Amino acid sequence: MRLTLSDHLAELIQKKFVDGPYTSLEEVISEALSLLDQRDEKVAALRRDIQDGLASGAVGLFDEDVVEDIKKRGRKLLGQDPTPA
Repeated sequence: MRLTLSDHLAELIQKKFVDGPYTSLEEVISEALSLLDQRDEKVAALRRDIQDGLASGAVGLFDEDVVEDIKKRGRKLLGQDPTPA
């Protein structure tokens, strides 16, 4: 396979080879493609999670009363905490 790279990409690959722990230009490209593949897998998983969340059913509206109830219960628990302040 033959590729034509822009000057910028060719310089970047050369710099990574010279400055990094790579033993060849091919290793630089291989590492870059491996990282790209990992990123694509993470993005695909995130998209699946988003779709699963959307498909999980209707979401209730945000309820300030629920938040206040949680705060009250937390304050009550803190008030009952036997450790000295």
